[in-house]
Amino acid sequence: MIRPEHETTAPDFTLPDTHGRDIRLSDVLRRGPVVLALLRGLA
Repeated sequence: MIRPEHETTAPDFTLPDTHGRDIRLSDVLRRGPVVLALLRGLA
């Protein structure tokens, strides 16, 4: 598993929200800190 160094800044990226609209990480970060959890195998 690759682990980022402590306090590493994630690159900007775009993902769809729960309504299918694209949302950018940089837009969300303007409102404050972000916790991102990527889960696999939830079907």
